[in-house]
Formats: sequence, structure tokens, C-alpha cells
Amino acid sequence: MTSPPDPHLRRRTPPPPMPQTRFRPPVASKTLVPRTRLLADLRAGGRARLTVIHAPAGYGKSTLAAQWCEALAQEDAAIAWLSVDTDDNAVVWFLMHLIEAIRRVQPALAAELGQVLEDHGGDAERYVLTTLINDIDEHGRRFALIIDDWHRVTSPETIAALGFLIENSSHNLQIVVTSRTQAGLPLSALRIRGDLIEIDAAALRFDTSESRSLLVDLGGLSLESDSVAELTDTTDGWVAALQLAALSLRGRRDPAEFVRTMSGRHHTIAEFLAENVLDTLEPDILDFLLATCVPERLNGDLAASLAGNRRGQLMLERVEERDLFLLRLDEDGEWFRYHHLFADYLRRRLERDDPDRIQRLNTVAAQWFARHGMIKEAVVHYCAAGDVEHAVDLVEREAMVLVEHSRMVDLLGLVGLLPVESVGDQPTLLTAIAWANCLLQRPNPAQHSLDRLREFLARTPVDAAINADTQCEADVVQACIDVYGDRLDRASALVGPALEQAEDGQPFVVAVAANIDSFVDIQNSRFAAALTRQRWARPYQYRSRGPFVGVYGQCFSGIAAFAALDLDAAERYFNTAVDLARDLAGPHSHAAQLAGALLGDLRYERNDLDGAAMLLEESQELGAESGVVEFMQASYGTLARIRALAGDRVGALDLLSEGAAVADRLHLPRLASRIGAERVRILLQAGQIRDARRAADALPSGAGGRGGVAATIMHTRKSSEAMVLSAEGDHAAAIGHLTRLVDELTRLGQLRAAVTARAQLAVAYQEAGRPHQAMRALGVALCAASRARLRRSVLDAGPGLLPVLGNISDATRAGRWPVDAEQVPPDYLAELIAAGAAESSGATARTLSPELRELSAREIDVLRLLAAGLTNQDIAERLSLTVNTVKWYLKKIYATLGVTNRTESVAAAHAGGLLN
Repeated sequence: MTSPPDPHLRRRTPPPPMPQTRFRPPVASKTLVPRTRLLADLRAGGRARLTVIHAPAGYGKSTLAAQWCEALAQEDAAIAWLSVDTDDNAVVWFLMHLIEAIRRVQPALAAELGQVLEDHGGDAERYVLTTLINDIDEHGRRFALIIDDWHRVTSPETIAALGFLIENSSHNLQIVVTSRTQAGLPLSALRIRGDLIEIDAAALRFDTSESRSLLVDLGGLSLESDSVAELTDTTDGWVAALQLAALSLRGRRDPAEFVRTMSGRHHTIAEFLAENVLDTLEPDILDFLLATCVPERLNGDLAASLAGNRRGQLMLERVEERDLFLLRLDEDGEWFRYHHLFADYLRRRLERDDPDRIQRLNTVAAQWFARHGMIKEAVVHYCAAGDVEHAVDLVEREAMVLVEHSRMVDLLGLVGLLPVESVGDQPTLLTAIAWANCLLQRPNPAQHSLDRLREFLARTPVDAAINADTQCEADVVQACIDVYGDRLDRASALVGPALEQAEDGQPFVVAVAANIDSFVDIQNSRFAAALTRQRWARPYQYRSRGPFVGVYGQCFSGIAAFAALDLDAAERYFNTAVDLARDLAGPHSHAAQLAGALLGDLRYERNDLDGAAMLLEESQELGAESGVVEFMQASYGTLARIRALAGDRVGALDLLSEGAAVADRLHLPRLASRIGAERVRILLQAGQIRDARRAADALPSGAGGRGGVAATIMHTRKSSEAMVLSAEGDHAAAIGHLTRLVDELTRLGQLRAAVTARAQLAVAYQEAGRPHQAMRALGVALCAASRARLRRSVLDAGPGLLPVLGNISDATRAGRWPVDAEQVPPDYLAELIAAGAAESSGATARTLSPELRELSAREIDVLRLLAAGLTNQDIAERLSLTVNTVKWYLKKIYATLGVTNRTESVAAAHAGGLLN
């Protein structure tokens, strides 16, 4: 077992910085008018799934939402706040921000989901949302999620994500959305079901009493009731106009006359009032407002940089004291933003009076954000300043750091902020984009970036050394794309230069190159060479900054050891890979999913069906279409076989259909071959021989291909054809197929596959009425299998194997086993006979019908504790399990009992006497 990496390298990568102010409501610096009547309407709506507060700008939507937050907090509800920005049009960023908002109030509910998104991108969207919904439901506490400024989102993907959350959440979760429009929300269906509360502009308008509170009681203005009523009528109760009017009325000798001069539509009134407010300000205050209106949020230091005034914090506080529409975003008064309406007006005035200044201010803002590590904001302001070059340079400097830390989604999000044409002549950035797309299993965008990189290098004079290094790295990326596509013909040649120049190369690139070289060795049955290459590569893996190369290296070592029948070593490698993935990337990460799938495949071989199923089901939660084909074969093929063994034939076939679609979409004939072979096996078990024949005939042939991948496809087809021939009664043809297959696999050194083929050959002999040949064929297989303690490679030959095992056992006890044949260990033989008999009698079979089924001892333990009222966390602690393992057992219990929730499962178990 290898030594663990340097502990400094094992630290989890911190998440990208997010503005703290997006996750809390604006803090009022002065007393606000309480919206008592609206809060009463919200209470009267009960626990509706969705509350929508929609109106144009300046109607007090966010203020009402913040007051509702305070009211819910008094009722002991957990409250998460998310202020939406335009970057949330990228659904992955929206989900990341959503997770962060929830994590701040209930850390356990969103644990690890951020890393899941980094690893899988938008492919994990449904998993993340479903996990949030389930966790909030199981938590039991009332939970409110406030999403402010939803109108900034226009992308169909983000709109669909929120729609899924709304439609599928329980009434424990109440979602409150503020928006300038009703677009992008499933209002009709919720309205019909009575699950919607709407507060619109008409409801948000101040009535005369609320206007009096604002203008007279809180504003200190001397206005008669008639003037208050007239002003309310003129502004139509529009809060922003009333606030502007309050500023304009201060110090006027005849406020009633001013009120009488106001008329017109809202927009005109706002312009009129804003001009009146700004025209009365001291020059230094007006200049400060114009200088600081560019960024969406600002603090004292940023304000000082923009205004060229060291007293930035003091000036912000002066603006706040004068009620100039500056909103405090935190209780400490560190971050502020202008009211959107007021900020828009200031920017329009700045553009009108001094357009060149806007560019200078955006540049200052970009430089400030860059210095403080807020890369997204810096890129946005550089682009707004027209300084695309600096924006590109900033993203390029961060690009490979993000890739190596598995933050591919962040990188692609930053690239999305840049003009498309600006990326084409940046070789470092193009390389990083290719890496990011490749690691996210997006071969077409990865190839496109790589092609653009090569076009650039071909047409542009570049320093020879830099060109060679870039070409070398590009070749490794190309090999990585090829390997993910199961195309190995040029992979070794592509990574060769990186391995030859390893001492001068980047550790990440060298480690990936070594992994690719190992994978090619594995596919060509050079298992010892693969393990040697991995030992050589360990130092480069340790020096790399992210989890992928180390986890993949351990996985490839495990695959090589597994194929060479060193199952103990394989298990150590896979366990190390799982531990590294969980330490470096989290238990739900892409890396942990891949390593867990391989460990599940090995546990299946050891006949630990429950342990294998748990790991493989977890690998399915996020979708298994990732990594090299071996990962997908385990997640689809092995898991389908487990489901079939458990009696869930429908579930097995459904899973195989999913796998076939993935194989077709990603053009993976080796995966298609394994999926098709599993389908043949299930059809034969059901007696559907004609359907099995059609499925076998449709399998890829491997013809025209070269190397180990093509050979594996051909071997899989031969094995399936032999199974069908035997079922059709053509035993001679089946024996011929399998004899040639055994010889070829033995010649290639594919020992595990040879054991499986020999076991199939033994069954074919037995069914052909040739028991002595069956015993001899199986005896050879068992002697090889016993040394590695293989189980499923033998047992999966089918129920026809049991008589052959019995005959070998009888012959051994009677002393009739051939003298020249190796003896099969009796304990191993007895173990296989017991397992085969149990499967044959149906003792381990389970079905999905509604009646009670036999549960395992551990499942009964979980069910008893569930009946006692314990939570998942309590059960996990009592049984020394993880919470995820408890959830997995519950999923199995629900399926076994044909129920859908905890209450039904306990009732069903009581009714059947299982808890007695």
C-alpha cells in the first residue's frame, strides 16, 4: 500500500470566495414603515410553497421580504437569503449560491454539494436539488428560502432548476421570490392547487396612513393630511417616489405648493424628483455618488479608490445618514449598495455628463476587485471598461489553478464572461479550457478548444521552447480526450514526450500522462508494466494540486491488480482511492464516485452483494456517465447484475437501457458490448431465448479495431453467443466458441476473464451430457480462482454450475479426483456450493411486489430503530454507520416492503410480524 500524500496536499480546496452580502437581507439603518397589513396577508396564506412579491422597481419588495424574514424567525423558522445576480443565469453558479445560502443557516443540509457541482457541473443539477429537498424534508424544521431580484435571471436552465425545487419540495420548505416580473415561475399550477401567495404592485402601494408614517412620523415633514393624500395619489403610492419626494420637500417653505406641481407617470416623476434631490446636494457629495455608482456593491476602501477620497467609509456613512438610497448590506456597515432605481439614474447621468469617466471608474473597480481575489467582479468591470486584454490575462493566470483544484465549472463560468473572440489567441487559456471540458466529460468542447489552440500555434510565431511545452501539454489533453472515448491507438505516443521530459514538466501534466500510459498498458494486458508506471508516477501525483490524478492513479493500480488476480492489493488501492477522494474532494465528489464504483465491483467479485450494491447505487446517484469505461461498466453492468440477482429484473433492464443510451451518446462500443451482454444474460434467465439471440446478434463485433479494446469487445460477443448457443441446444458450437475463447484469454494473460470463460465452458459440457469434461474444465478454473478467492467469476456461470461443483466435491471425497490434476481447496469448494445452492433455492432473491419480503439482519436492526422513533443520525451512531449508509438501507427497506416512506415501512413491518 502506498504512503499517503504530504498532509499539506491533502487539504480540501477552499470554495471560491462569494460575496457575503448576497446571503443576507439588506440591513435598515433607520426605522422603516412596518407593512403590517401585508404581513397579515402572508400569515393568512399558511405554508404555501411559493410566495411571489412582484412589482416594478422601487415598490419595497426586498423590504417586505426582509420584514417577513423577521416574522418567520420569531416563529423559529430557519431562513436562508439569496440575492440573485446576472451570474446566476449559469445554472451551476445559481445552485452554488443556493447551496451557500442554505449552508449558512443549516450547514448539514448542504454538506459536500458544492464540490459535487464543481466535479459534475450541470449534470449534477437534479441530484443536488433532490438531495436538498430530501434533506430539508427529513430535517423537519420549517425552512424559508428568500430569493431576491429573481428578474435578473433569464436562462431557461436556471428557471427550470427553481421550478423543480418549487414543484417537488414539501411544505417544510417555503420559497419567497421577489421580482420585477412574474416570468420564470410556475404560477398557474400552484395557483390552482392553492399553493401560491401573490403580493403585487397594487398591494405594495402605500396607502395614505403608510405614507403619513413615512413622510411625517418618520421623515419629520410638516405636511397636512390633504398634502399627504395628494402626494400619495400623485405617486400612486409608489414607495421610491415618496422617498424621493421626502428628500425634495426638506427645507421648502411651501411644501404643499411643491406637491401640487408634481404630475405625470412614474418614470417622469422619478426623473423629476431625482433631479430635485441631486441639484440640492453639495458638490462633494454629488461627485461621490457619481463616482461610486458603478459597482453593484461597495465598501469604504473601494469607495475611496473610486472617489479618490481617503474618507470612503465616512462618506458612505454621510450618504446613508442623508437617506440617499444607500442600503446597508450587513450589520457592521462594511458593505453597501445603492437602490437599483437610484443607481440606474446615477449611471445614466454619469454617461450623459462624463462618459469617459465611466471607463476610468470601471478600471479602478476591476483593479480593486482583482487585488482582493474577487475574480468574477474584476473580470466584469474590466470588460465594462473595454479592457478585455486585462480581463483575459486575469482569467488566464487563474485558469490552471482552478483546473488542478477541480474547479472546472468556475473556470468555464469566468470564460463565459469574456468576449468569445478574445480567447482564440491565448494558448494557456485555451489549454485550460480544453482540460476543464475534458475533465467534465465534454469531449466536443474540449476538442474544439484544442483545435483552436493548434490553429493558433500554427499561424503565430512563438518562442520555440514555449511552443514545444504547449504542444506537449496539448498532446496530453488530446490523449485524455481519446482515453475517455476509449480510443487508445495513439495515446501512448501522445503522452510519450511528457513522460520523457518529466523532470522539466508540470506535475499535473506528467501525472495525467502517466495515468494514460498505465491505462493503455492495462487494456493490452501489461498489468505489471501499469503498476510499475504508477509507482514511478507517485511523486508527481503528490505534487499535483488536485485530487484527480492521485485518485485515478490508485484506481488504475487497482484495475491492474484486479486483472492480475491480486484482489487484496486491488482492494487496498481502491480503498486508498476512496479515502483520497473523500479527503481531497468530499464524499459526494466525482472522484469518490469513480473510486467507489470500482471498489463496489471488487466487492461484487467477493460476493459481498450488499456492500457492492451500496457503493454502486451511490455511484449512480449523480449519473454514471463519467470517467473511463471501466467506471461505467461497474456502475451500469455490475449493478444491473446485482439487481437481477435480487429479483429486480425490471430495474436491471431499466439500468441497462440507461447505460446503452450513454454508450450510444459517447460512442463507446466497449461499454455497449458489456451492456448488451448483460441484457443477453437476463433474457436467457427469463427463458426468452429468441430475444436473447437478437440481442447477441446486435452486439458490437470489434471487427476492424486494434489492440486490447477491440479484443475485449470481440471476447464479450463470443461469450454471449456461446451462452445463447447452449440455450438453443447447440452445445457443440457453444463448446467450440468457449474453448477458443479460453485459449485466447490465457494466451493474453487475462486470468480473471479466463476463469469466467472456463466456468462457462464447464456448464456447456455439463449441459451437453459430458460431465467428466465439465469437471476437468471447472477444476482448472477453480484452482486458479481459489488462489485469489474469486467467487462471482465462477458463480455467474449460472445454475448449471451447481451439479458440476457437486460432482467435483463427490470425486474429491471419494478419492476419484485425477491424480495429475491440481486439488481444489475443500473449504473454497464448499463455500461456492453453499452460495450456489442459496441462489438456486431463491434464499437471497427479493422482488418488488407489495407484500413483505425477507430483510437482512442489518435491515431489521435499522427498521427496529426506525420504529423506535430514532432519526437517521441517531441510527447511524447506534449502529456505527454513516448517515449515507443508513439512507441506503432505508432505500432498500422501502423497495423490499413496497412502501415509500418511514411511517409506511414501520406499519408494514409491524403488520407482518417482522418486529416481534
